[in-house]
Amino acid sequence: MAPSRSVSNLEADGRERSDFPIICESCLGDNPYVRMTRADFDKECYTCSRPFTVFRWKPGRDSRYKKTEICQTCSKLQNVCQVCVLDLRTGLPVQVRNTALGVNPNDAVLPKSDVNREYFAEEHDRRVRASGIIDPYEQEYGKSRTSDTILKLQRTTPYYQRNRAHVCSFYTRGQCTRGAECPYRHEMPITGELSNQNIKDRFHGVNDPVALKLLRKAGEMGSLKPPEDESIRTLYVGGVVDGRVSEQDLRDCFWVHGEIESIRVVGQRGCAFVTYVTREGAEKAAEELCNKLVVKGLRLKLAWGRPQAQRVQDEGASRQPDAAAAHCGWLPQVGVPQQDQSAVQQYYYMPPPPSQGGTTFYPSMDPQRMGALVGRT
Repeated sequence: MAPSRSVSNLEADGRERSDFPIICESCLGDNPYVRMTRADFDKECYTCSRPFTVFRWKPGRDSRYKKTEICQTCSKLQNVCQVCVLDLRTGLPVQVRNTALGVNPNDAVLPKSDVNREYFAEEHDRRVRASGIIDPYEQEYGKSRTSDTILKLQRTTPYYQRNRAHVCSFYTRGQCTRGAECPYRHEMPITGELSNQNIKDRFHGVNDPVALKLLRKAGEMGSLKPPEDESIRTLYVGGVVDGRVSEQDLRDCFWVHGEIESIRVVGQRGCAFVTYVTREGAEKAAEELCNKLVVKGLRLKLAWGRPQAQRVQDEGASRQPDAAAAHCGWLPQVGVPQQDQSAVQQYYYMPPPPSQGGTTFYPSMDPQRMGALVGRT
């Protein structure tokens, strides 16, 4: 048990006081009317073992209650969220960020023992209060330092699935009797490497199973292989939705890799086509932007376009359906041979013969009139 301090300044007693937590958007939730409860010195920090102000809130209607797990001093040191202990800027584990930036976890300045961690945190707070400037550790991780691995793996949108309720332990044993009224999820728990996680390993960036999985995923992400057809100079951009990405936004991202011939945005299909003047410019853009193209917070998919001959053939096949189904109305059909023109005109201008049952059959009663493919008996 640590000896009690006899100090006159309550701000220097080694305890954290705060009015709002340092949390990411995913942990804050999508509920615009968040009500938080604050408890001063209600819990010890998982990393430095110092009492700190604990905040508790419910991110959404179907979410579980969340609360801060580490103090704000440790959060500023690693630039991580107080709840999920993930990087505030990229949403990645500390181990992934340090690996991408080339930071050796063995050279970390954070002490490991309880006494040294508490002393280090107190000295950090004292220096910040005395100088009034941002700590250099926060500057190191909070600035826009990046790498290819971070660009490939970082989150661009909040991940609210993280706030779901916990798995019902009674359901896993087949003993839950509350049914739909149960506030917990009726799913089987996840087993395997992701089932063994703890806050200390994630904070220090060692032996984090989530980080190891993301690093393997980054290693498996390949690059775009240029097609053998040298005439292809077009790149396909997918994920252009909601009208947020304009032609000028795409031009700002692609012009640095070569001279652009044209950019065509197809809003109905949610995609765009960027054509370069030279093949070298297209290959350079595909190499530099593969799995790293983010425009206005949207992660876009990049691929090579199809050859011109194949694209024209596919468009022609899609524009020439069955003649009986494509032609409707009183306009003459285009492309029908001369010998069949009279038959088509007679079919639409002259009433057909009466049906076998003796009922009068008018042209307006014909289901094929509007292009329906319904056979007549």
